Parts: sequence; structure tokens; C-alpha cells
Amino acid sequence: MINSFKLLKLFLLLVILSACNTSGTLDNDILITDNSESNIIENQELNNESTNQDPLSLLALGDSYTIGEGVNEDERWPNQFVQEAYENGIDFLSPRIIAETGWKTYDLINGIESSNFEKKYDYVSLLIGVNNQFNSRSINEFENDLDKLLVKIKNLKKKDGSVIIISIPDWGSSPFGIGYDRNEISNEINLFNNSLKKFANINNLKYVDVTEISRRAINETNLIASDNLHPSGIMYLEWAKKIFQVWID
Repeated sequence: MINSFKLLKLFLLLVILSACNTSGTLDNDILITDNSESNIIENQELNNESTNQDPLSLLALGDSYTIGEGVNEDERWPNQFVQEAYENGIDFLSPRIIAETGWKTYDLINGIESSNFEKKYDYVSLLIGVNNQFNSRSINEFENDLDKLLVKIKNLKKKDGSVIIISIPDWGSSPFGIGYDRNEISNEINLFNNSLKKFANINNLKYVDVTEISRRAINETNLIASDNLHPSGIMYLEWAKKIFQVWID
């Protein structure tokens, strides 16, 4: 009888211990499941943040070379730059362009002052000076106007490192330049570009040379638009790719 009682107690003890072990296992499973769900939610939030990033903005300042005289809107270099960025996984809004054919540096200053700005821009480009050279304006005036333009640009950019200075193309290499002294034009363009490069270095701005591309037009007629003066969409595409490499890539 005593042995039977002891066996019953031992049996009951084993049942209780088994129940405790089962309960502990279930609790651990629940904790693991909760942590996994939490990690999934956090990862989804991070993915949503990366995919919902707002497109970048571009403000392009300049003259006929920026407004794209002689080509369609989608062939302008700022528009092709945005497309180049998109093909490299970077999303931009359509560029805002403040530029007119014939503008000199002080015309651009006036153009900026007369424009309305409701926001600052992620990237700002400056391509100006060919009409200063064409109209025999002085280098000193050009450099003084560049300083004034920089003040304007600083108020329009979001961050440092987001401004690029683009060299002045050599219009003497176009068919339009046949009736002019091409060597003199080239030398004067070089002087203005030296000022631009110095201006960029002093102010820690990026600088890209598109002048050498423009000089190929003397032998490559497909680089010139139908007006025989301004770049074609083909040349602007080369600019856009080079500007992207220097500025963004």
C-alpha cells in the first residue's frame, strides 16, 4: 500500500513538472514571434522612408546656353541632365530655368531679382559670360558681377557643395564664327573661363569644362543646332553627362 502511495506521488510530480516545461516553451515562442513582427514593421518603415524620398530640385541660371536656344525643351542641357540622373537612379523634379538669350551677367542678376522664389534648391548651376565676351565687356565687370551672383545663389541653395560653375562654350567654333577671328575669340573665351575657374576655386564651388566639347563643333557639324550658332541636342547631351559625372556621380 505504501509503495502504491509513493508511486502515485511520483506520478503526480512528473505531471506537474511536464506541465511547467510545456508552459515555458510556449512563452518563449510567443516572445520570439513578437520580436520578429517588430523587426518586420521597423524594416517596412525604413523601406518606406527610402522609397518616399522627395525628388531633388535643380535651379539652372544662365543665358541662351541654358534656355536651349535652337533646340526643343527636352534637349536643353538641364532637362537632359535630369534624365541622365534618373537613368542613374536619382530622381529630380523638372528643372527651373532662369535664363534668356543675350543675357549678360548683370541681366541675370536682374532676372533673379525679378523672380519669385518660394523655396531653396538642392542644386544650382551657373553658366554665364558669353555675351559679356561677345559685347566686349571687361573682365573686371564680369568678376564683380560673379561676386554679386554668388550672394544671390547662397540665398537660393539648400546646402554647401550643391553649386556648379559651367565654363563658357566657344561660339567661334560654330559655323556662325566663320566671319570672325576665331583665334581671338578662343583666347578671350579662355580669359573669361580662367576667371570662372578662379572664382569656383576661391569659393569652393565645383567647376566643369564644356568648352572643349564645344570646340569639336568646328569639325563635327552634328554638334550644332540649325541656327548655326548654338549647340544641338547631341552636344547638350554630352554636357549633361559630363556635368552629372563632375557634380553628382
